[in-house]
Amino acid sequence: MRISTEAQMSTMIMSACWPLQGMSLAQKAVLISLADNANDQGVCWPSIATIAKRICASERAVQNAIKWLESAGIVLANRNNGRHTSYTITPAAYAPPKEMHPRTKCTGADNDSTPAADAPHPRTPCVPPPHQVPSNRKEPSEEPSLNRQPARRAPRVALHDELRAIELPQGITPEVWAMWCEHREAKAKEAPWTRGAAAVSIKRLVKLAASGQSPEVTIEEAVLRGWTGLFPVKADSATVAAANGGTAIAADWWKTSSGIEARAAQIGVAKKDGETFMHFKVRVFKAAGPGEWMEDMLRTVGRESEDRYEALYAYFNDIPRDKNGNSEAA
Repeated sequence: MRISTEAQMSTMIMSACWPLQGMSLAQKAVLISLADNANDQGVCWPSIATIAKRICASERAVQNAIKWLESAGIVLANRNNGRHTSYTITPAAYAPPKEMHPRTKCTGADNDSTPAADAPHPRTPCVPPPHQVPSNRKEPSEEPSLNRQPARRAPRVALHDELRAIELPQGITPEVWAMWCEHREAKAKEAPWTRGAAAVSIKRLVKLAASGQSPEVTIEEAVLRGWTGLFPVKADSATVAAANGGTAIAADWWKTSSGIEARAAQIGVAKKDGETFMHFKVRVFKAAGPGEWMEDMLRTVGRESEDRYEALYAYFNDIPRDKNGNSEAA
């Protein structure tokens, strides 16, 4: 029965290979991988792909390393029809090359003793070469690294503080406004909380207050439902229509074009000649009143553009825009 290559690991061969110097990291890694598979005679037969996988290198790098190990006399590659079928490792036959690899070449002189000139193998003490930094690379600063996250957050935090301290018209208390600001700050990823959005919110609160709905009721309803818009508090018109004998539509009607068309027919919104479906959809959502349909569209537009979000937010909240697209003063 043939013993697997893993089972043939020779401690003797491995121990003889570890101390060897004068080779690159890749060459040493390939040598140790071969030794790890060798038997006591130093014979092994792993494939190039297996070695490459074990040392986390490319097959080309493994092939180049084996060629070097052959030239250095430490590995004998036994070929069959031009292909490597097995390797024999001979640690005793290895002699470090005179021109050693740059990473292992020894430089400098020994201050304590000087080897004799006629010594058979003069030993040059190893002094690690000074670390050289490429011209396109900067050394890390000795100063402790600073967490720049607070610096990036500073402008947004300052904006939120500014919006919380904005001058409020009569009827909107600071406590109610703070509740709305906190809610909108938490929703900022879905719907940008900007100066424009704050101005529209105030105008909407004033308008709803004039119709008899207090700012406190408006904001509490929006916070409760997770809305980013401010709307009149009323029953869902789809539920009312169904209760009065009208045609019931799917609860998620706003997710499909057929559902939007059915809802439009239910609330009496007709598509205009030449009108794009997107414009038609916006009109249907507004006519349907506050709900997840508005919130979903605001979230989608908010991820694309703050300007488009503010324009849509103003439209849903009945805030007129001037010729430059800005919200008009109340």
